Amino acid sequence: MTKTLLENIDAIPALPESVQAVERIYHDPDSTFEDMQKAIEKDPLLTANILRIVNAPAYGMKNTITSVKQAISLLGKDAIRSFVLNSAVDASFEINLSPYNMTKEDFAAACDKQLALTLQWLRSSDASLLPLLAPAAFLVDLGRVIIAKTLIEDAKVDVIQKALLAGEDIAAAEKTACGAQTTDVTATLFHRWNLDPEIVHIIRYSDDPEGTGPDEKKAAAYLKAIRETVMPNGEITDESIATAKETIEEFELDEANYNKALQKVMGE
Repeated sequence: MTKTLLENIDAIPALPESVQAVERIYHDPDSTFEDMQKAIEKDPLLTANILRIVNAPAYGMKNTITSVKQAISLLGKDAIRSFVLNSAVDASFEINLSPYNMTKEDFAAACDKQLALTLQWLRSSDASLLPLLAPAAFLVDLGRVIIAKTLIEDAKVDVIQKALLAGEDIAAAEKTACGAQTTDVTATLFHRWNLDPEIVHIIRYSDDPEGTGPDEKKAAAYLKAIRETVMPNGEITDESIATAKETIEEFELDEANYNKALQKVMGE
């Protein structure tokens, strides 16, 4: 990683106390939904942020969710925990993805769709992986925000712009420009935030599931397929679905439930 990139990662503050409190409750096997609800509701900004996210179109709520209790009941602790972590993003980051020709709204749409697809797919296929994959899928591209800031400061926006115009591998262009790709930066940040080492590992190897051990390979492959389905700007295309299905076939993931989950996320 370049000096500027490392400095930008180091400049990110620790998780807010309210977020750390929810993390402690989430990992406490004796905690209840009510414990999580109370911890969230102590922070009005956190509460408002969660209700804003949970009512995003990607989650397909038939009625407006107006309370944290409703949100936890309908989406479960794994999803709400991911929303809580996202609140740290809103508090800690100025999101400017102009080097990628993306808006903050594009980025939010991609995050929402990746989490929605994860919840719909994994609940039917392998729910035991949700504690790892829900936050990973929702926040895996956070590193792109830090890279974008670095590109602007180092006057290397053109490296990404040229790669985008040429249809080249963006991860390779990121490495050329600042010495690391999005998943590397996200994993490094999550490590600094003391999040689950398993989440850090899965994110780091989501570009190359074969590079990790057999226990983590399946989870990393799920995350790879999810990221391939949802493009960085939040779009889902025939081409992105085809690419994801190649990964699904290669790693023998559950394609039938993927198709069902995809229909729900796309509102079909």
